Amino acid sequence: MKPSIPLRLLALAAIAGALTPAVMAEPKTGGTVYSKRNALPLYAEPTSQAAVVGTIGFAEPLRISGVNPSGKWLNVSARQGSGWVFAGLTVEKQPEAEKTAGIGSVDASSTTTAAAGRPLAPAAEEYAQRHNLVDAGKDVDWVEAEAHKVKPAIVNAYMRTNKKGEYQE
Repeated sequence: MKPSIPLRLLALAAIAGALTPAVMAEPKTGGTVYSKRNALPLYAEPTSQAAVVGTIGFAEPLRISGVNPSGKWLNVSARQGSGWVFAGLTVEKQPEAEKTAGIGSVDASSTTTAAAGRPLAPAAEEYAQRHNLVDAGKDVDWVEAEAHKVKPAIVNAYMRTNKKGEYQE
């Protein structure tokens, strides 16, 4: 049984809200912050609806050349150029990558389509069958299809109304 459309949108909105980071305290012009996310978008203007002019890698230094009046957006200079980043996706102290003992780190953003499309290992399929999770793949496909139906304007309106992301107070 599939949930109703309002329930689906509520679930997607809850996920977006949970992933919305807190804004750092009082960024200062002339200071340096660091990206706490791989592929941090560098925008032409202080809004997530603006054109992306570049991307910043994880833990890269960003020199602050300005702060918008709300303090939520930073105008920064980086190796890739200049633009605006959401302050909540930066930190004052350079973060370190997680250390993995005996395993190579896997960065999901660098995974190939072929690798991502591989079927589950037989043990994983057996586990899913034992726990009656045989429709999990279909459920993921359904969520992905539904997510593509939600247009940026709808997300932006939700974020503004509920004071999430760049609209936090």
